Parts: sequence; structure tokens; C-alpha cells
Amino acid sequence: MPPTNPLTLIVATTPIPTREKTLLGIGLNGTLPWPRIKADMSFFARVTSRSPRPGTTNAMIMGRKTYDSVPKSLRPLGKRINVVVTRDASGNVSRRVLEELEGKKAKLAAAAASTAVQNKDDGSVTDAIVSSGLEAALETVDKRFNGMLGNVFVIGGAEIYAAALRLGGDRPIRIVMTNVEKKEEDGEKAGFECDTFFPVDEALLLEKGWKKASAEEVTEWVGEPVSSEWKDEGDIRIQMVGYKRVN
Repeated sequence: MPPTNPLTLIVATTPIPTREKTLLGIGLNGTLPWPRIKADMSFFARVTSRSPRPGTTNAMIMGRKTYDSVPKSLRPLGKRINVVVTRDASGNVSRRVLEELEGKKAKLAAAAASTAVQNKDDGSVTDAIVSSGLEAALETVDKRFNGMLGNVFVIGGAEIYAAALRLGGDRPIRIVMTNVEKKEEDGEKAGFECDTFFPVDEALLLEKGWKKASAEEVTEWVGEPVSSEWKDEGDIRIQMVGYKRVN
């Protein structure tokens, strides 16, 4: 029976022109290459934590470096299944992630006990899993949260994105991409310095059996209205686009 939960890659990229093509930069020195973009960060938090049905929880699959880029006080991210992919799946990384999970659960329990008025519980849980690879991670969340699994996201970094793009089988795969550009004084647009890149550019995606999705399709994927229009935030402008694998 084919998987029922589509796999959605969420990524923000910035254009890096070269002689041959334009690369899509996603990171610099282990962090984002651009200043904090409030609109994009809020979008990410809403989309990844909003479960599609009551009693379900979304899963986010990420590499160990991406997990570590989250502030320690926020790890693992609440109301989501945090799946960390690492070669050290049974060693120090696993122990640390599970210790942080226990600490997070203790904080949540203490906060709930001290709050007189509780927010309505949608059934989402906070959990963390450590896995040795993307396919193993997908198998684990599909089995462990059978019937309780919401949307499944891949949130980085480059190696995990590449593994997701190579996946075969019947699972639907799509990409929700935020294009990020710097506004120059002369009105021109520019990217940011990067040392880490998304595995493919748009031209290669379309050659490899992908299709650009409409704003209406992306809206359905993420559960809130999405427009492909450019939006300004300070010296930066962003645009939301989507792609879906069609063969």
C-alpha cells in the first residue's frame, strides 16, 4: 500500500549567479545567510505545527546540523515530531536529542500545571526521533504514528534535501520554496553570500519531471492562503513558489 502522507520540502533560497547557471543558496557557516525574516519564520512555524486533522501531529525531518541550528532553548520544536537524521543514530547524538526531549516535556508539563486557563488541545504531541537515513526515518514515523501522523516535512540541510529528491516510489513529493533577494539602492536585486546550496535549480527540476504548482495548490498544501507575489520586508523581498513531482 503506497504511503498516504505526501513529503513536502520546505526551503528558503537565494540566487547565486555563476557562469553556467544560477545556484540556489540556502546557508552560510551553518546558519541562514540573510537577516531574520519575520514573515518567513512565522510562516514556517505555523505551517509545520498546524496539523491537518485533530489528533494528528506533523513530522519534520532534518539533518543533525539543521537540528543544532535551532536555539537550544527551543529544541526540540514543540507540537511537532522532530526527526533527526545522523550517522550517529545510536550514539551521542541520540542521547543528547532524547535528553533535550525529556527536558522539553518537563518544561511543558510545568507550564501547563501553572496555567489556570488552558488553550484548547488539538491533540498534537511533542516528540523526537533519531534515525540513520531519510528512508528509515520515513518508515519509522509511518509505523510509529500510524493514524496519528499529519503532514511530513523535510526542512534541511542540503544532503537531506538531495536524498528526498532522489526518493522513488509512490509517495507524492512537493517543494514549498521561499525565494529571498536583497534590494539594492539602484533597484537591482541580488542574492546573499552562501556556502551551502539546494541540490538543483529550477531549470533542472523542470527537466527532471517536476512541475511548477499554482498558488492555489500551494495554499492547499500548507493550509493557509499563499500568493506568488513578491513581498518586501525591510531591505529584503521574498516570494513563495511551489513545485510538485509529476513523474
